[in-house]
Amino acid sequence: MVVPGPRDDAGGDPAQACGKVLEAPMGKVGNLLVWNTQDTLFVRLSGIAPWQLTESHAYAGTAAPGGWWTFPAQAVHDPYVTTFTYAFALADIGVNPGDTLQVAGHAFFLTPSYNFSEAQGQVEFTVNRCGTTPPPPGKDIVVFNDINPFDNTGMANDNNKLMVKNLVSYITSGPRGTGTKVLFDRGRDSVCGGTGECNDSNLSTMRSIIAGEGFAIEELGSTAGSITALPADVKVIFLWNPRETFTNGEIHVFKQFASEGGRVVFIGEWQGYYDAITLENDFLSKMGAVMTNTGQAVDCGYNTLPQASLRPHQITQGMTDVTIACSSVLVPGPNDYPLYYDSTNTKVLSAVATIDTTPLPLGLVQPARVIVSPQSLHPLLNPGSATGY
Repeated sequence: MVVPGPRDDAGGDPAQACGKVLEAPMGKVGNLLVWNTQDTLFVRLSGIAPWQLTESHAYAGTAAPGGWWTFPAQAVHDPYVTTFTYAFALADIGVNPGDTLQVAGHAFFLTPSYNFSEAQGQVEFTVNRCGTTPPPPGKDIVVFNDINPFDNTGMANDNNKLMVKNLVSYITSGPRGTGTKVLFDRGRDSVCGGTGECNDSNLSTMRSIIAGEGFAIEELGSTAGSITALPADVKVIFLWNPRETFTNGEIHVFKQFASEGGRVVFIGEWQGYYDAITLENDFLSKMGAVMTNTGQAVDCGYNTLPQASLRPHQITQGMTDVTIACSSVLVPGPNDYPLYYDSTNTKVLSAVATIDTTPLPLGLVQPARVIVSPQSLHPLLNPGSATGY
C-alpha cells in the first residue's frame, strides 16, 4: 500500500452549510463532521485534545465504504493537525439534493506524549438543497401570511398584479401545467371568508388578472374530509385562512396534485386575526415544508416593501416592490426559499417550498412542532381586520 502524501486542507465553514450538519464520533479520540454547500460535500475529521491527526482518510459515495485503505481521499499530516477537511464535488459523486450518501472518515491519532490511537466514524448523510437556490415552479407550496397583497388595495400596485400573474402562469412538467382552472377555497370556516375581506368583491382585481391570464376561477368551499380529488384541469389552488384541519387523505390529494405539476397557495395571517396557526404549521409540515408561521405581526397597515426585500424567484420575476398589510412572520427551514422579507429586510413574510409527494400513512398522527403564544395587540392592533387597523 502506497503511503498518501500531504495535501491542502479543503477548509469550508459549517455555518455556511445547506441544512443540517451531521456529527459522528471517531471512537473516544476524534469526531467526524459532514455538511454540504451548493456544489460541495465537506468531510471534517478532528481530534479531541490532546489527540492530533497524523494520517487521515475519507470516503463519500452511494455504496457502503470498504476498508479505510480503499478510501479515495487520503493525506499524511506533518506537522500533526487538530482538524483536517476533505471536499468532494457533488457532481463527481453523481448526487443531487435529497440523495443519500454513505460518508466515512478514518485517522491515526497521536498525543504529544506519543500515545497512539486509530479510529473511524461513519454517517448516512442526505444531501441538502441550498435555500439560496429557488425550487422550480410547480409541484410547490407557496405561503403568504397576509391576504392583503391580493385585495383591491394591494392590487392597486402593478407589482402585486404581476405577482398574481406569475403565481398562475408558470411552466412546469406534468399534466397540471396545461390546466385552465384556478380553485379558491374559502370554506373550512375561513376567517377572511367570514369577515368578507377575501370575498369576490374585495378580490375583484385579482380575479380579473387571473381571468386575463386565461383561467376560470371556481370555488371549492371544502369542509373537513371533503377533498377526495381535484379536477384534472385545475392548475393552482388558493387556500384562504382555513380553520378546519386537513385530513391525511386530503393531504394525499394535494400531494398527488403537486406530483402532476400543481401549485398550492396557502394564505395565512397574523395571530390575533387568524387563530388557526397550529393548523397551518401542521399542514405545511405534512406537505414537506419545514417553515412555520410564528404569528408575529409586522408592517401593519398598508406598506409597500422595496425591491431590497424581494428575493429572485419565478413568482417575483419582474417585480420591483410589493404592497402588504400586517403580515405574520415565517421561519423557513433549510430547504424553504423566501420570496420577500419585511421592511427591515430581516423577517421572512412569504416563502415557497417543493412539496414532498410521498403519501402519508392515513393513520399518521404528527405532533405540532411549535407552540405559538397569542399575539400581543400592542399597539392596539384590531383582531377583526387583516390589516391590523
